[in-house]
Amino acid sequence: MTLATALSLWGLQISMLLFGYLCGISSPVATSAPAVSAADGPFVSRVELAAPTVQPVTLTVHPGARQTFAGLGTSQNNFQSPYTKLTPERRALLSRLLFSDLRLKVLRLWWDVPAFAPPSGPRNPAPFVEAYIASGLLADARAHGVTTLLLAPDHVPPEMLEDPARPTSLIKPAATGRYAGLIAEFIRLLRDRYKVQINATGIANEPPWFTPQSMVQTVRALRTELDRRGLRDVRIVATEQPNNDDVTDKFLTALKADTRAWASLAGIATHSYNMAARNAEARLVEGVDGRNTKEFWITESGGGAALPTSEPAVDARQAASMASRFLSDMNHRVTHWVWFLGAEEITRWPEDFDNVQRLIEYQPLREGDWYLPLLKYYYLKRLSQTFDVGAGFRSVQSSLDGDMTWTYGRKPRLTAATACNPDGTWSVALSNYTSNDFAFPAMTPFDRDNTGQAAQTFAVTLRIPELASVGAISFRVWRNSATLRDVEEGSVTMRNGVVTITGISPLQMVTLRSTAVRPPRP
Repeated sequence: MTLATALSLWGLQISMLLFGYLCGISSPVATSAPAVSAADGPFVSRVELAAPTVQPVTLTVHPGARQTFAGLGTSQNNFQSPYTKLTPERRALLSRLLFSDLRLKVLRLWWDVPAFAPPSGPRNPAPFVEAYIASGLLADARAHGVTTLLLAPDHVPPEMLEDPARPTSLIKPAATGRYAGLIAEFIRLLRDRYKVQINATGIANEPPWFTPQSMVQTVRALRTELDRRGLRDVRIVATEQPNNDDVTDKFLTALKADTRAWASLAGIATHSYNMAARNAEARLVEGVDGRNTKEFWITESGGGAALPTSEPAVDARQAASMASRFLSDMNHRVTHWVWFLGAEEITRWPEDFDNVQRLIEYQPLREGDWYLPLLKYYYLKRLSQTFDVGAGFRSVQSSLDGDMTWTYGRKPRLTAATACNPDGTWSVALSNYTSNDFAFPAMTPFDRDNTGQAAQTFAVTLRIPELASVGAISFRVWRNSATLRDVEEGSVTMRNGVVTITGISPLQMVTLRSTAVRPPRP
């Protein structure tokens, strides 16, 4: 994600954040927060808005899995070595909180291509090696459950650009093969010299350097360069554009139209910010004539742009935004979902310049409270425990917002996703993205066009035809909000494939998971 992209797409999130944070907007209605373990870090309770009306909603879950969930992930920086400054005890705690407790499977690794391949002089893998390998970060991630390393090439060497003086100039058509060769060379170097196996790679992060045709050429060339170096198991995902929009679709359509390029890809890849996955991208994932269907990777989803005052410890707007985008993406055939930044060092405590991108902020040398999981961390933690790797996601339609697509314009009021886990249990998650904090005089036209809607509380009737003949099924229910952190409130019973969940209040996330293994009958 670039700063320019963040500013254009997410000014609205920070504007809303600043208004609520500075003005202290709250509701007179509050629910006590649960007891918090010291291992979870400091937590500040805030009250949440009460909605004046209750809106009935019917969610219908269409039979049959559309995609298999491959897991959550994050990217991670360590280029100024903050991770290395941690004591062994702190490293163990931070690794557990991030990788193990969130059940992360994918780690996205940033790689500066021009720094590796300067115009003169030898190849220089040192910055990458110091950040990820020598620091122990990769080893810790692996030890805590990460199974997939995703390389994130960043920037094209200037000498390969049509205008070397302009960083966003297009890559020379004749240079696409050499650029692909650099990526393959680096991946083989990591394998042979450092015993690090890269499992998947992108082409470039949010790339301004390619046309659809040069992207096709680069994907084809990279598959060839990987294969001839004995790296056939390394998967390619592309194009990692910042939005799911018509521009992205032109690139994806060009890749799909080229038989060799499409065969070279393991999956399409986009980012999920103001414009998450849509039906257009979900259809592009489908194979030609029912064959060669691709994975769908969200290789980056994050918060708002960097401003001097950023996200406080408890901001339900950011948490509900993250949860809603995840659920919308799952409802549009996404298989892998990667948050932008995991645990990141901060320079000011407790709120830093860009902590809206982080899940956990920390200061490695600080005494006392040295780390702080933000509220969205806890929303994501519950989602990771709701949907298992291998879950088969169904298509869900809402009587309120149709297929609940998070895209340009006003966001869905209630977003939901449903899946059957590998053990036969069923999971449901619902995110209420309404709030009276979304409307205030300082909003820009872009803010007004792309924010959430006024506060509402929802009563949801969930219909799963696949379970209509199974009988009574008990679901355990959890709630997360500004004042409720992962509160288990008991159970609801589904009968004949129908269950009702009440009181889903503004910016609240509710999840359900069946307690018995009841696979649908053939």
